[in-house]
Parts: sequence; structure tokens; C-alpha cells
Amino acid sequence: MQIIRDGELGGIAMIPLFSQYQINRCNIKGCNEKPTTICIHEQANFGLCEKHFMEGKEAGTMKLQLEFD
Repeated sequence: MQIIRDGELGGIAMIPLFSQYQINRCNIKGCNEKPTTICIHEQANFGLCEKHFMEGKEAGTMKLQLEFD
């Protein structure tokens, strides 16, 4: 999996990429927060909010339940 995120500019540089990948929210089931991270996976591309990105980073692994609009 490839992770794309902008840790320095507060996400401003990510806006064109969110549009390109058609990501408009965190895709974790039940979360509607603004995305800060794009995850590119061979089966699906999805967005994560800062909270869910940090949860996965701290745990080192994460079982994802995704939903798409």
C-alpha cells in the first residue's frame, strides 16, 4: 500500500490529489471527517482522517471497515 500525505503544509497541497482520486471524506465506516491522507491499495483507493491515520500508525496495523459514497 502506498500512503500519500502532506505533513508540512497542513494538507493544502493535497487538495488536487483528493480531487483526482475522488476522495471527499475519511472512508472508515461511520466517519465523515475531512481526509488528510490518501491510501493507494491494489483493490481500492481511500481516504483517512488524521485521527484514523494516527490510530493505524500507533498500532502498526489496523483492520479496516471501509464505506464509499
